[in-house]
Amino acid sequence: MNDTALSREHRERRVLAVIEAARRLADARDPLGRDARRALPAATGLSEASIELSLSRHLETSVTPADLAKLVTRAGSAPRVHVVLSANVFTAVVRAVALAVAAAPSVVVRPSSREAVLAPLLLRALVEQGSDVRFELSENLAPAPGDHVHVYGRSETIATIEARCSPGVTVRGHGPGFGVVYVSGDALDERTTGDLGSVAERVSWDIVAFDQRGCLSPRVAFVEGPPAAAERFASSLADALERREKEVPRGALTDTERRERALYRQTVQAIGPCHDGTTSVVGVDLDPRAMLIPPTGRHVHVVRIADPGDMTRLLAPHRTAITCIGVSEPSSCVRSIAALAPGARILPLGDMQRPPLDGPVDQRGML
Repeated sequence: MNDTALSREHRERRVLAVIEAARRLADARDPLGRDARRALPAATGLSEASIELSLSRHLETSVTPADLAKLVTRAGSAPRVHVVLSANVFTAVVRAVALAVAAAPSVVVRPSSREAVLAPLLLRALVEQGSDVRFELSENLAPAPGDHVHVYGRSETIATIEARCSPGVTVRGHGPGFGVVYVSGDALDERTTGDLGSVAERVSWDIVAFDQRGCLSPRVAFVEGPPAAAERFASSLADALERREKEVPRGALTDTERRERALYRQTVQAIGPCHDGTTSVVGVDLDPRAMLIPPTGRHVHVVRIADPGDMTRLLAPHRTAITCIGVSEPSSCVRSIAALAPGARILPLGDMQRPPLDGPVDQRGML
C-alpha cells in the first residue's frame, strides 16, 4: 500500500487502533499492563508508584474527534516514517506511533537503549487485537529519500541524525524544552488561602510526573504580586511536594542530576529563600534580574513578578525552549505572554503533562 491509498478516514482508523492497544497497557489487570508495570521501574529508574501514575493518568487512551482530525493533519504524509524514541517520557511512544501511522503505511520504531519496554508491548497489543496496523522494531536507522524521520530527544541527537540522512529525507525533530507556570495575584489573595493550596497541589502533580524529565514539565513558576505572595506560594508548593513524595516517591537521580541539584541548591540559598525537601528543592527569587532554570528531578524556581511584563522580559532569552505555560485560567495577559513563545501550549494547572492528543506534544515551529 502506498501513501496515496491512505485516506483521511483510513488514517484516523489507524490512530484509533493504536489508542485501543494503549488501553491494554494502561489497565493494571491486563497481562500486558502487568508486564509493563513489572519491567518499567528497572528500565526507567522511576518508582513503582510513578510508573503507575504515568500509565493510569498520562498514557493516551482516548481522543476527541476534533483532536483526531488535527493530529492527522499535523502528521503529514510519507511512504515511510522512522521514529527515534527518547527514554525521558516512556509513555510518549503512544503519541509518537499514532503520529507515524497517521502519516505512513510503513513505520519503523527505534526504541531508546535505556527504555525498550513499552514499544514492544504496544506492538504486541496491536498484533493480539488483530489490527492491520503494525510497525517494525529496529535498532538501525536507514531512511530512504522521501521518508520522514521523527526524532525525540536531545538537540545533539537530532542534529547528528539530520547530518547522517540522505538528501530527500525529512527530519522532524522534537527536542528538549520545559514548561513554566503563571500564577496571577488573584489566585494567591491572602483572603483565599484555600485557592493557594489548590494551585500548589495542581502544580505539584505537574512536577512529579516522570520526575520532571519531560519537555512539558514545569521548572519555573512566576507569581504575580508582592514578595509575600511568592513566599506563601513557594512554602505551599514545598509542602505539596513533600506530600507527593510520600504518595509517588521520586526515583533515582543520575550522577549529573545529583551534581546539578547540589549546585542549584547552593545558588538559590545565596539569592533568597530555599525550601529543601526530602527529594525536592523550591527556590525563591523575589527580585529577579535573570531567570534561573533549575535541573530536572523535582526542582522548581519560584519567581516573583510585579506584572506579566516582567515575565515576558525574563522569558525572552529562553523563548525557543518554552513548550507550555500552565495557568489557572486563560486570560488576555497569558495570551500576550504566549505570543513570546510561538507554539507553546497553554494548559490548565494539573494537566500540563496531559495535553490533547492533537499532534506532537512539542508544537514549537508548527504554529
